[in-house]
Amino acid sequence: MIKAAISGTGLFTPSESISNDELVASFNAYVQSFNRENADKIAAGELEALQESSSAFIEKASGIKSRYVMNKAGILDPEIMHPLLPERSNDEPSILCEMAVKAAKDALKNANKTVADIDAVIVACSNLQRAYPAVSIEVQSQLGVEGFAYDMNVACSSATFGLQAALNAVQCGSARAVLLINPEICTAHLNFRDRDSHFIFGDVCTAIVIERADTVSCDDSFEVVSAKLKTTFSNNIRNNFGFLNRCAPGSEGFSDKLFVQQGRKVFKEVSPLVAKMINEHLAETSLALNT
Repeated sequence: MIKAAISGTGLFTPSESISNDELVASFNAYVQSFNRENADKIAAGELEALQESSSAFIEKASGIKSRYVMNKAGILDPEIMHPLLPERSNDEPSILCEMAVKAAKDALKNANKTVADIDAVIVACSNLQRAYPAVSIEVQSQLGVEGFAYDMNVACSSATFGLQAALNAVQCGSARAVLLINPEICTAHLNFRDRDSHFIFGDVCTAIVIERADTVSCDDSFEVVSAKLKTTFSNNIRNNFGFLNRCAPGSEGFSDKLFVQQGRKVFKEVSPLVAKMINEHLAETSLALNT
């Protein structure tokens, strides 16, 4: 089997960011307004009062102090509380494409590669902007890459599955080098009015070049010794937003269609699973874990 290596990484971060204090001020303003407007129902026991958030709560629950975002004004407006991202014409690069191209160029530079060296583009992310044309093919066109491209969606593990797919392409010889790009505008699917998850995500795009180990020309690279995937079903992280929503008779609102997470249950499920899998895979490859 052909050996593969990660030879370059790229990163795009938005110019705007939101601190915990800013986010909490916006969220608490919404909570106070909601509780005030529904005071009678809350007093009658018909509705539960919303709880305020705090920077201390956010940092203790997640370790997050600040997050980059594509649009700050909309998120922090208590009347809106979501990013404001104007639609673009079909003749303009989409916003995911724009992010992806910037990160991809960074990765190519760090790998000492040009688009002529790339045979495939994979865009893997938790939320794709559209179903078709594939965002990856739009990125491929913007970069001028020959070969093939496709999108992948495996929720928050999209990047890891994209890496496995890129490795497969290089190791089996169907591509000399692959650009794997992960554009994420997570703030667009986050419910900023939900105390348990309003603080979790920001926006970013990462990219890596995976190529044959014998073609690496940069100073630093990582040989990929092995890779392994695992999935398990859970309702503790869910996003029901999709094209079928409009087909549901009598459906109203959309907050239940946005990202929801049962944080404590998620960590109890995911953390032991990840630790167990990493240790087992290290043992399978005879690699020692540095502690």
